[in-house]
Amino acid sequence: MNSQAIYIKNIKNEANKIQIESHLAQLIGVYNVSVDKDYKRVLIDFKTPANLNNLEKEIYDLGFEILY
Repeated sequence: MNSQAIYIKNIKNEANKIQIESHLAQLIGVYNVSVDKDYKRVLIDFKTPANLNNLEKEIYDLGFEILY
């Protein structure tokens, strides 16, 4: 299992946090998602078939800018 932190730019409120967590939690291969809006990061545990590139794309498609 992989654990990654994805930092995002424009998370602003609790609704953004819930939107990201609920969307990513539905993806196959994702086991745990936690959004820390104060540090503007998404902590995620996943394994194949999910991968970091796909997860970053999903976040981007929701309207959030990936920092690193």
